[in-house]
Amino acid sequence: MSLLRRAVRAAGREFGDSSIPTNGSLAHMTASGVPINDQSAMKLISVYASVRILANTLAGLPMYAMQQRDGIRVKTDQQPSIVVDPFGGASTAAWPTRRDGKKQLVVSTALDGNGYAVVTARDWLFRPTRLAVCHPASVKVDYDKETGARVYDVNRVRIDTVDMVHVMGMSMPGALTGMSPIAYARQAIGLGLAAEEFGARWFGDGAHLTGVIEVDADLDKAGARRMKEAWEASHSGLKNAHASGILSGGAKWKPISVAPEDAQFLGTRAAANLDAAMLYGVPPHMLGQVDRTTSWGTGIEQQTLGFLAFTMDDWLCMFEDAWTGMLPRGQSAVFDTKKLLRTDTAGRMAAAVQARTASVATVNELRADENRPPVEGGDNIFAPLNSAHTDTGGEPGAGDPPPKGGPDA
Repeated sequence: MSLLRRAVRAAGREFGDSSIPTNGSLAHMTASGVPINDQSAMKLISVYASVRILANTLAGLPMYAMQQRDGIRVKTDQQPSIVVDPFGGASTAAWPTRRDGKKQLVVSTALDGNGYAVVTARDWLFRPTRLAVCHPASVKVDYDKETGARVYDVNRVRIDTVDMVHVMGMSMPGALTGMSPIAYARQAIGLGLAAEEFGARWFGDGAHLTGVIEVDADLDKAGARRMKEAWEASHSGLKNAHASGILSGGAKWKPISVAPEDAQFLGTRAAANLDAAMLYGVPPHMLGQVDRTTSWGTGIEQQTLGFLAFTMDDWLCMFEDAWTGMLPRGQSAVFDTKKLLRTDTAGRMAAAVQARTASVATVNELRADENRPPVEGGDNIFAPLNSAHTDTGGEPGAGDPPPKGGPDA
C-alpha cells in the first residue's frame, strides 16, 4: 500500500471521517468571558455571514484552464478533470461536488488561515485528477531540517509535498502557515457573542437586577428565598411579561432603573457586525448595515466592483495559484468573474452596443454572453451595425441586395 493511500486510510473515508475533531482549535477564554475557537466564532451571525458570502461567491464562479494563443489567453480545447470535477462529486454523491469542495477550502482558510487538500488520484501522465479536502486540525506543517522546505503530516502520516494543495491566507514573513483571523479577532468576536447572550437573557428572564422587594420585618434566609422564588415564578419569563403582581404583609416593590450604558447592547451588536465586515473585507451592506452602503459606491454594480477588487480578487488569486500548480506547463487556472459583474438588462444591452460599435466584440460573442446561439455572419467584427438584412439572409457588410425583378426592374 502506498504512503498516500495509507494516509487516506488513516484519515478514514478519504479524509471525511467524523472522528476528526470539529472544534478546529482549542477554545481560548476572552476578556468577555466567552471561550472562542473556530466553531464558537461561527455562532456570531456576522462572522458566519461573512464566511458564507466569501465561500458562496468563490464557489459559484466558474474556473477554466487557459493558455496563450496568438498573444491572447483562451480556454484550452479540453478542460482537465482537476478543473471540471476536482473532488469527484460530478457523477456520484460519494464525494463532494466542485462547489462543495471549494466551499470547504474557503471556510478552512477564512477561519484557520489555511486550507488543505491532498491529491488522491492522477492520470497516466501523473497529472492530478482528484482532491480530498483535509480538516486543518488533521494537518501539521513543519520544516525539513535538510532542505528547509515545508513538509506535511496528515493524521501523523507524511505526505509528499507534490500531493499537497495548501491555500494559505495572510501570513508573517517566513511563516509556515497562514494567520488565523479568528485567533487575532478573538476578543472582538467574544464581545459580540457576549452582547448576544446579554440581549437574549435581557428579554428572556432579565440579565440585570430589575428591582427589589422591601419588607418591614426581618426575614431569615429561608423566608427571603421563598419570597424571591415565589415572585420569580409568577413574574419572570416572557409569558409573564405583563402579569399583574400582588404583594402582601407590607411588602413593597422598588424598581431599579436601567443605566444607559446597560441598554446599549444593540449598539454593541452593530459594532460587532462592522468588526466582522472589517475582518473579512465584506461590504457592510451585505451584513445588514444598509446605512453604510454609500461608502462602497452608488448602485449595486459599483458596490460589486468594490467587493470584487478589494476582497474577492485576493481570494480568487489564491485559488488560481493553487490550481495552476496542478496544470500542465503553459496553462493557468482563471476564474470567470462575468457572473459577478452582470448588471440589469438595459445596462448589459448598452454595454453590448458600445462593444459592437468599437469593434471590440462580434455579434456572436455578445450573443454567447447572453447564452444565445450564434447567427450566420455574426463573426464579422468590422460589419457596420446598420448593414444587416435579416429578411433576405444577406450577411452584414454585403450591401443592399438586388431588386427581385433584376437590374432593370
